[in-house]
Amino acid sequence: MCAAETSKRTILVVDDEQIVHESVKRILEQEAYDVHTAMRVDQALDLLKRYSYDLVLTDLMMPDRSGMDVVEAIARDHPDTGVVMFTGFATVDTAVQSIKLGALDYLPKPFTPDELLETCGRALAAIAKKRSDRELEHLYDNAEKALRSSLDLQEVLGLICSSVVNLFKLKGASVLILRKKDQILELASHYGLSDEYISKGVLSSEKSVAELFEGEQPIQVLEKDFDNRLQFPAEARKEGIASILSIPLKIDNTILGALRIYTSEPRTFSQDEMDFLLKFADKAARALENAMAYHNVRKDIEGLKKYIPASVAKNMAQET
Repeated sequence: MCAAETSKRTILVVDDEQIVHESVKRILEQEAYDVHTAMRVDQALDLLKRYSYDLVLTDLMMPDRSGMDVVEAIARDHPDTGVVMFTGFATVDTAVQSIKLGALDYLPKPFTPDELLETCGRALAAIAKKRSDRELEHLYDNAEKALRSSLDLQEVLGLICSSVVNLFKLKGASVLILRKKDQILELASHYGLSDEYISKGVLSSEKSVAELFEGEQPIQVLEKDFDNRLQFPAEARKEGIASILSIPLKIDNTILGALRIYTSEPRTFSQDEMDFLLKFADKAARALENAMAYHNVRKDIEGLKKYIPASVAKNMAQET
């Protein structure tokens, strides 16, 4: 257990036994947790209204009301708070019931200090992940709305790069468009990268992301493999890049290009993060396709203005 990792975490202990309060409080405070206590369920519910807690440890059997009332109140009114149920009446039924109502774990009395700390650690990790996932979902929804709201090609390209960097706290990102006639990847947009790095040279799809387009699955290249797998390994190291993850931008079976994201520290993306990235890349590809189609229509209209009366061209422009 590391005190630095648990600092500022606030825990509420609900139990009618003073000895439990004293022992649990002492153990948790030694690990830098901030601990509040309540002897009754009503007192605990009042504290929950006045303070924000990361975790609540509550007994099941108490004289006034059941600890299940605490679990239900937290599930209903405090979704950011985790719950662990502990009791001397350990049965499978009560364990299952408390978890069904929203408890993260179940700890029978008596328990050792290590058991208490390990259980708290698991519960806090679970609630931290829940909060992180919800925040990521919120940021993703905002990014998706922004992509859908524009048909301006340059704006969409910029949004793709800036959104993915902010979503996943990356060093940078770029969008590469595949020029099919010569298999060249053209840099269409970038965010967080230096001018020196983006002007390093022309990228060949056959050399840079051949695996990506063959398997159409994300490909990550770590710094130790730069020399064998990148077209410009020295430039990547000079830029301070630790890894590059390339994700295909495709509509159905048509490859538009690639979204490349860059990290400044070695990083392995979890399955949840990868799922978000793939979902984001799909939305980005569709937004890009719509913007490119609109851009081409606008170019066609501008070309037609040379050959048709100005009043007709103006009407066509207004209709689009």
